[in-house]
Amino acid sequence: MDVFPAENEDGGYDRALPAEESDKDDDDDDGGDLCRICRSPEGPNDPLRRFVTTIHVCFTKSSSTQVCRRSYSFVPVYSENAPERLPWHEFVRGLSLRALRVAAYVFVFLFNAFCFSLHPWGRSTAIENQRVFRVSEKFALLLAGFLYNGWIAYIMTMMAVLKLAAEDISWLVHREIHGENEQGRVGGGGGGGVACAFWKSVGILCDWWHDCLTRRGFFHAVLVEPREAVIRLRNPQLREFGAVRRFLFLLDDNAFAVLAISFYVSFFFVLLPFMMGRLVILLFQRMGVATQLLSGDDSLPQELVVIGYWTMLSLSLAYLGSFSTLSRAIAKNLSLGFLVVAVALLYLLWILSAKVWKNLYVVKLKEGFVLSLKFGVLPLVLGCWLDFCTLPILGITVSRRLEFVSDYPFVMIVHWVYGELYLLLVSNSMELIQKILQKRPFWFLLDVTDPNYKITKLYLGQLLFALAFHASLMVILVHLPIMTISFISPSFFPLHLWFYEERIMFLSMAAYLWLGRIRVIDWLVDLIQPAIEPIVHKWIIIVSSWLQLRDFFLGNHANQNVRPLLQQGLEIADEWSQVLSIAEGSLVSFYGSQHDTTSEDDTDDDRFIKLRIGLMLVLATVSLFLISTISMALPILVGRTFFHSISFILDKFGLKHDDLYGFWIGCYILRVTYIGACFIINHIMIRRTDLLLNLVLLWIRNALLFSVWVSFIPMLLGLLIDLMIIIPTQVPLSETPVYSFLRDWLIGLVVLHIWTYLTMFTRVNCFATVACREKLKRIRSVGINRLPWKWLLGKVICPIIKTLLITLVFPFVVANSLLPLLQFSGAVDLAVQRLIWPVLLAIIIIGFIAKLTLDLFHYIHRLEYNDRYMVGDRVADFIEDHS
Repeated sequence: MDVFPAENEDGGYDRALPAEESDKDDDDDDGGDLCRICRSPEGPNDPLRRFVTTIHVCFTKSSSTQVCRRSYSFVPVYSENAPERLPWHEFVRGLSLRALRVAAYVFVFLFNAFCFSLHPWGRSTAIENQRVFRVSEKFALLLAGFLYNGWIAYIMTMMAVLKLAAEDISWLVHREIHGENEQGRVGGGGGGGVACAFWKSVGILCDWWHDCLTRRGFFHAVLVEPREAVIRLRNPQLREFGAVRRFLFLLDDNAFAVLAISFYVSFFFVLLPFMMGRLVILLFQRMGVATQLLSGDDSLPQELVVIGYWTMLSLSLAYLGSFSTLSRAIAKNLSLGFLVVAVALLYLLWILSAKVWKNLYVVKLKEGFVLSLKFGVLPLVLGCWLDFCTLPILGITVSRRLEFVSDYPFVMIVHWVYGELYLLLVSNSMELIQKILQKRPFWFLLDVTDPNYKITKLYLGQLLFALAFHASLMVILVHLPIMTISFISPSFFPLHLWFYEERIMFLSMAAYLWLGRIRVIDWLVDLIQPAIEPIVHKWIIIVSSWLQLRDFFLGNHANQNVRPLLQQGLEIADEWSQVLSIAEGSLVSFYGSQHDTTSEDDTDDDRFIKLRIGLMLVLATVSLFLISTISMALPILVGRTFFHSISFILDKFGLKHDDLYGFWIGCYILRVTYIGACFIINHIMIRRTDLLLNLVLLWIRNALLFSVWVSFIPMLLGLLIDLMIIIPTQVPLSETPVYSFLRDWLIGLVVLHIWTYLTMFTRVNCFATVACREKLKRIRSVGINRLPWKWLLGKVICPIIKTLLITLVFPFVVANSLLPLLQFSGAVDLAVQRLIWPVLLAIIIIGFIAKLTLDLFHYIHRLEYNDRYMVGDRVADFIEDHS
């Protein structure tokens, strides 16, 4: 019986246990081993497969389990009537279907580019592309299509996140109405007709997009520890689209979902407003007022799409019963933003109503307004204020920011996201502080664990306090440090980014995406988070002891660590408490009913305690200000120093430093310096200088090998690229080429690291041989410190150098030594000497394309063969790792 193991409660898979251990309450328990899926015993010809794996294995393709460290591998299992290879007609059929799916993606891209060309934003983007890249109008529109596709991906990501938030809020509302005893999430609710079908299809597409983001590790990259409910796959059923899905049966689910998403977004964002705008113009033409409408008033929109937005906004306001009138100028500039925000809020509210339709009949419209205020308006205001506090970083004035928001109002969604992230960060900080302190300092905070607390109730004092606190905190942490740094060094801000240089704008975007790809934010979080708790705990102990407030803040637990305090004093109800905290501005108490101490009980015996508490708050403010200022300025200064040390390279290309990269480089240099200093001092203190000497020798060895890797190999590779591509395309035969070894080295360095990254960290295996990939895989898995230097030099570095030298020297010998023996003319000899490397490159490319085409056919054959005859996977090589 070859079956997969069943999922456990943690989302992974466990070993099949005996019935008395795994399910003691089962009535069919006979004491033997049972399959965890079908609950059947082991048979003579159907042995049970015992193994352990986790959901992490499925995504990372790990070769060993995380629990018991047993190695394993999966091998496919085919049906008994499977032939050795597919017949040619089945292969051609499968190849045609895959070509059709590729054509569907091409159609989606062209359709999106066409729709974007109808929008004024798309036309302005195309004009800018024409000016920057000197291309034709059609090609500029295609380039604008890439931006539109990225915007569609952003919209779907936001809707998927909104759907997750809506499910959480609906669960909270359900719990508020029916109490704590109801478990599970609320099922589908009411609604009906076209609107219900539409929102159902949008929900399916959001679930499909959520699964795509989950499989690609998006939530793990954005969230440090995402909840299981966030990363759980939804497995949407696209067959719910009914006749449309059956009509497009030739497309797979991914192609169909991409096509549906593009149609939905383009229809409601471009096509519907465009048609409504054209309809309005036709109606006005019938009435004879179109000319006056379009040219008689400058405050009116001139674009059909904008007229459509205006019309849709007016109809929405009229439908909602709003009798207030907007000025024409405001309607012209902000109609798009209102539409986007309105659509997002309506989508959120519809999901809520669809989920808890049967349960919200007792909820007043007033309570819906409170939820919108807590989850919509508050984060939006905080995000806008945070944006205002950070304006000097990029040298943007308030008027320019308001003009930008007026031209592109959908950035208000970005402000809302920033506000939510800020509230999440403050909530985590409050949780940390309440792990350390006792309840008495937080007597005035709202207790979200109180049974009388209701999320649908507006606590006006709490809301105003949260706004004032967060506004002040942002000024202390962001605005004042920026102003202080600008006062000390007026030239420090604005920051310089490569993104603002037009000639390298797209290269800088790729560089920033690569920076996000290597998860530098996770690296920074892992660097800072372990040090926060002990630093904050130590600071509170020292300052409270100095101000004689130790008993007030720490009580009887002053000498204990954070974790015992968590067990004794802090009881967080459940994971939804964080959602409740964010709803109330993240300034809440998690203690529950520990005791009922108030401020009056604590201050009766000491009339100066309030003064000391105020002094402690002042010291905390000063500490936060100093830490924020140093954390903002020091890494950037170190990064700028690094860029200044390589300015001779940057000046060669007319580049300046990039402060975003400078910040991360500065953080890394400071981290390495701190760790190295602590390491050296610690080994000197424990008198292990022998071990320190061995490590220093190891570092010297690695430095020498690394210097060869980043100097000699890139120089040879860059010179080869110069001879094969740059000189033949840029230098005429009548001129003598000029070699720039610095340029060649930089080009070779970039190409070498791109090749190394593709070979070691991606599934792209067409740029290296199997032996080369195995060597790099060994370096990645074992680590360079554990490998002998002879193997690194003889098996990795020297073969690469030998290949590059042969590719460089052999054509040179042929062109300069063998060809003159044939006694051709000087012009022919010169042409051969110049073009022999491009010819060699063409031969390499032809061979590479032929090999790639053959591998592609083999890959497609394997996919089609597996789709037709594969019946499952079998665990093989299941060996316990005793190391």
